[in-house]
Order: sequence, then C-alpha cells, then structure tokens
Amino acid sequence: MVNFVRNFLIFFLCGAGLPVMAAEVNLDPLFSKYHVKGSIVIYDVHKDQWIYSNEADANLATIPASTFKIVNALIALEEQAVTYEEVMAWDGKDKMFKGNRIQSWNADTHLAAAFKNSTIWFFVELSKRIPRATYASYLKTLDYGNLDLGERGDDFWNYGNMAVSPKNQVVFLHKLYQGQLPFQNQHMERVKSLMHIETNEAYQLSGKSGWGSKDGQEIGWLVGVLQSNQQAYVYATRVVVDSEQVPKNFGKLRSLLTIEAFQQLNLIPQ
Repeated sequence: MVNFVRNFLIFFLCGAGLPVMAAEVNLDPLFSKYHVKGSIVIYDVHKDQWIYSNEADANLATIPASTFKIVNALIALEEQAVTYEEVMAWDGKDKMFKGNRIQSWNADTHLAAAFKNSTIWFFVELSKRIPRATYASYLKTLDYGNLDLGERGDDFWNYGNMAVSPKNQVVFLHKLYQGQLPFQNQHMERVKSLMHIETNEAYQLSGKSGWGSKDGQEIGWLVGVLQSNQQAYVYATRVVVDSEQVPKNFGKLRSLLTIEAFQQLNLIPQ
C-alpha cells in the first residue's frame, strides 16, 4: 500500500478532538488499464480512515442510476408500498437495455429478484406508488444526494438532475450497516441481505451496481461493503467513459476494477 500513497492528511473533528485520517492513493494505472476515468473511495470502519484514489472526483455528484435501488427498496418497504413476498406481473412487453433484450426483466418478479437483476420496471412501478414528496422528505432526512427530484418521469434516478457523490454514497451505506437510518431494523436487514454478492474464504462482498447515461457519458457504479480479516470497508467505485467509446466489458469492469483495487491496497489477497 505504501507505493500507492501520495498524500497523507490528519485533521480533527470539530469539537470532538478525534483524529480522522485520510489517504490519497494512486490507482490511475488501474483506471487506465480499463480505459475509463473515475475513482474509488473507501472508508475503513476500524481505523476511521478515508482512502481516496481521487478526492475531488469522490466529491463530484452524478446520477446514482441503479445504486438508488438501495434507497428505493428501503423507502418502499417502510412505506408499505411493497412487501418482500409480493410478485409483480410483467406487462408482456420486451424490456431492453442498451439495445439488448434482458431475459430476467421479461418475467413476473419480486423484490429480491428485481434487486439482483436490477429490473428497472419493477422499481419504476414502486416509484408510482410513492409520492414524490415522500421521496423528497426521506432523501432530506438521509442527506442523500442533491435533492433535485424535478424530473417528470418516474425513473428519476436514471434521468433528470438528481445526483449523488461517491463519498455521499459511502456515508449513507455506513449508516445503513450501522443500523443508523430512519427505517425499521427488519427493513434495513432485508436490504442488506439483498446486497450480498459473494462470500469466500478470504472475504465477503456486498453491493449494488448501476449504469446510467448523462450528457454524452456512461456512468457506472459499484457501491457496498467489503468484510475481510474481521475488518469492514465501505466503498464506492464510479467509472465514466464517453458514450461513443464504451468498452465491451463495461458492465463487468466495475467489479473487476474494484476487486483489483482491494488487492492492490492489500485489503484482500491477490
């Protein structure tokens, strides 16, 4: 990890006198390897330390895309807009993404499957059941994003001007995993279980991906929590590329890049 550290800063929480450490690390070659721009921000819960590959980018807000499904699921469960068991009926129309038919989207589905498969129409239906003012109230309380919900369409997390920064995502997710959000504990535990990606001998990875388009750019996300060696790391990876130069593996590279970053930082074994 020493080879990656460019700057090391220590500052103090106002009034608390507690040191909060922040390190900026050089992962530019990793992003260049995948032909994308962007950053990864990690919060080391045990050390109370922030790790940035690009601190300026970590504070830049963009559309959350499907990472908003974490928030959406929490609000929908809390507001009883959906139950964990409810099965929504597919309307029989082919669902596409980036010109490709998505088989898993073309079927009746429930919350767990819709979250795993990132089924857009399921969460659009939820947004129709929840007043926009209710979303606004929750997002203000959660301090999530820029609170711009002016988009007229139901899919406001993929279109319009709603935006959230990688650091904001990490702060929100840390509160979720600490059980410090204004939702019933059973709902937070349900959503955390939905976020599970992988468990192996070395680590447990949870998260949610996202992919959206805005102003001629493709914006890809992977946000979540890594647990390794009895330590917890909350992370947000965001990659950006021109819409006309999208790598063929853009869908997969978010997780590939994130895992490589964890390895380079010695958070998980090679």
